[in-house]
Amino acid sequence: MPTYTIDSQTSKLVVTARSSVHDSEIVWRGISGTIDANVEEMQATQASINVDMSTADAGDWLKNRKIRKDMDFDKHPTASFVLNQISEIRRSGGKVSATISGRLSWRGKTIDITATGDGTLTDDELQASGSFEIDMTRLGVRPPKVLMIKVDDVVSCRIKLTALAR
Repeated sequence: MPTYTIDSQTSKLVVTARSSVHDSEIVWRGISGTIDANVEEMQATQASINVDMSTADAGDWLKNRKIRKDMDFDKHPTASFVLNQISEIRRSGGKVSATISGRLSWRGKTIDITATGDGTLTDDELQASGSFEIDMTRLGVRPPKVLMIKVDDVVSCRIKLTALAR
């Protein structure tokens, strides 16, 4: 089964935190890892993905400072995801849609997550995007408060991966 290496320059994770006032987005670009995939055997796909949490960008220096302090990236620098299963595989032309499940580890906690997504796979490149939600309290994170504004416990996540064949 071919192995694809994630391109950290073009891949990204976008997390949207909701509050009663407005949503805030944080973007991570430090994504690395490998994906073993074959379009004929999608259910046998294996993946291990790491996110360098220090690459978080909330859009301005004040938000970045607050998020780094609240999330303690120095103490917890890497979040890791390991794929357990791909299901509900649907093919349409050159595109594949599926549901994936796996284990996300960060801050000494491990939780199960399920994402839906789609992508394309060639001999040279894998392109994939997906979305999922996480209750941050399950990872030991208390949502921040700014004055009297509280951020919701559940955040929406969108990931875009580009991986190149080795």
